[in-house]
Amino acid sequence: MVRAMNALTTLPPGVDEALGLAGQLDDALLHGFARLGDEHRDRLEALAGVFEGSPLGPAVAEAVAAVGRSEFVARSFLTLASARVALLGAAHDALLAQAREALGRPSPPAEEPTPRPAAGSAALLASSQQWLSELAIAGLSHLEETTVAPFAATLENLQADPDLTGLAALLTGFVNELMRHAPASKSASLPSFRWGDLWSAAMVRTHQVPGSPTFREAEGVLTPLGLDVQAHENFACFVLYGLFDDGEARTVRVPFSGYKVDAIAGAEAWDLFGDVAEPVLKALDGRKTLRVARAELRADGDLILRSPPEAAGAADPFGLADRLTATPPPPALYRHPVHIAEPVKLPRGHGLPIATERIPDGSELTKDVAGEATELIGLLRFDRGGWRVQPLCAGTRKKYAIAGGELTAARKKLKNRSLDVLKERSSRLLRGS
Repeated sequence: MVRAMNALTTLPPGVDEALGLAGQLDDALLHGFARLGDEHRDRLEALAGVFEGSPLGPAVAEAVAAVGRSEFVARSFLTLASARVALLGAAHDALLAQAREALGRPSPPAEEPTPRPAAGSAALLASSQQWLSELAIAGLSHLEETTVAPFAATLENLQADPDLTGLAALLTGFVNELMRHAPASKSASLPSFRWGDLWSAAMVRTHQVPGSPTFREAEGVLTPLGLDVQAHENFACFVLYGLFDDGEARTVRVPFSGYKVDAIAGAEAWDLFGDVAEPVLKALDGRKTLRVARAELRADGDLILRSPPEAAGAADPFGLADRLTATPPPPALYRHPVHIAEPVKLPRGHGLPIATERIPDGSELTKDVAGEATELIGLLRFDRGGWRVQPLCAGTRKKYAIAGGELTAARKKLKNRSLDVLKERSSRLLRGS
C-alpha cells in the first residue's frame, strides 16, 4: 500500500494546466468583466482555444467574443461557468483514475440522471442566474453589501423549494461568505479559486433542475467507518461512511442534511435529524454495527435511511477493510477534484499528509490520535495541489477511535437546547403571546 501511495506523488498530465486555466477565469471574475484589460481578454481567448474542436468549443468562443465586446448577457456567463466546470471535471476524472489504478480498484459505472423540467422553479433559476451574472460583471473584488443583500428575497424562495435544495444550500453559503468580506475592496486577500468554484457551480445549476438518481429498497448490516462533516452557518451536512452488506459488501454514504440557524452548531445540529440519527450516534460511540431495513440504496452510492436502524453486533471496521469498494463517480455536473473521497485502509508510514482540518470538532479522533495510529481507514482526498488522507477511523494498541465518536456523550451534556428554545419562541409568536 505504501508503494501504491508513492504512485500519487506525480500528478496526471493536464491536471496542473486545467487548474491554471480555471485560475485565469477566476482572475477575470475577481477583477470584473466590466473592467477587463487586454491581458484578461488574451487569457479568455486562450481558454476558448483549449475548447476548440470540443462540443463546448463554439459556445465558449462566442461567449469570449461577446464579453470581449462588453456584451454582457447571462448566457455568456453560463457558458464560461460551464467551461470552468468542464475543466475541473476533466481534472477530477484524471485524478480519480490515478487513485483507483494505484489501488488496483475498478471504477463502478456512473449514472447520469435525466434533468427534470424547471416548471415552477424557472423564475427562481432565472433570477439566480441574473444575480450571478451581475456579480461577474461588477467583479467579486469590488463587491459592496448593497450588491449582495438584494438577493435575499430570491434566496429565501430558493430555500423553500425542495427541488432546488442543492443550489439553495450552495448559494446560502456563498452569500454568507460574500457578506463577511463586504466591502471586498477592504479585504487583504480574497479566496479567488474557492469563489470561482462556488460561482461556477451555482451558475451551471441555474440551467435546469437536477434529476434524481435511481434507487432500490435495501436492508442489511451497516458497519460505521466514520463521519465526514460539511457545514456552514445555515446548512449542515453530515455524511456517515460505512460498509453495507446486503449479500454483497460495498462502501456507502449515509447522508444527514438540513437547513439551520447559526445558533445551532456542533453536537446540537443532530437535533435536526430526529429519531433516525440517534441510533447512528450510539453505534459510533459503542463501536456497534447497525441493522438497516426499508432503506434506499441509490445508484450514486448513498444509503438513505427511511426508518431508525437497530443496534446489532460489535463492529470490526479494520477486519472488514479489505472489502472496501469504490463509490460510483458523481454525475458530470458535480465532478470536481475536491469531491474525490476514495475510501482506503493505510498502514503506519503511508507517507500522505493528514487532512486534519477535516476532522470533526469534539471527536475522539484527533490530530494526535491519527498521527500515532498503527493503521488508518480514511478518505483519499485531493486538496491544495496534492493527495491527502482524511481520517475516519484510527487503530491504536487498545482500540480504535472513530470520527464522530463521543457525540452521544457530548449531546447528553447539552442544556437549554437551541432547537427547543427556537421552537418555543416560534410557538409563542404563533399564539400571539
